[in-house]
Amino acid sequence: MHERQKNTMAWLIPTLGYVAVLGIWGLTGKLALRTLSWQDVLLITAVAYAVVAVGLVALGQASFHTGDTNNWWAIASAACVISALIFIYIALGTGEVSKVIPISAAYPAVAMLLAAIFLSEGLTPGKVAGALVVVGGVVLLSVSD
Repeated sequence: MHERQKNTMAWLIPTLGYVAVLGIWGLTGKLALRTLSWQDVLLITAVAYAVVAVGLVALGQASFHTGDTNNWWAIASAACVISALIFIYIALGTGEVSKVIPISAAYPAVAMLLAAIFLSEGLTPGKVAGALVVVGGVVLLSVSD
């Protein structure tokens, strides 16, 4: 296997896993919200995160880096994830999974724009066209019944 293929596989396989698990999460979240509030589901999610975090520390796979300025970015990232979970649980509690999850899947357009502005990542015509296709697909999914 060529080096470029290895590099692609290094990120592509976990990304596809993310897509699959996130799709399943939309369903399991909706099912949980049948009898639990979004606050209850968020609490259970936090406990699960804590179990994984303790396991990573116990296995020596993670540690706190005191004094590292990038900790603030990690905290900001955590705040984004927590906020996103609250928003999506509220949406799933009131909306259809088949509409909520596809609309939520339009976030790459936001990430792509922010990456271009703040990380100087290229914004090519192909990327813009791809983002427009995603947003167009989201619109179609959300208005069709």
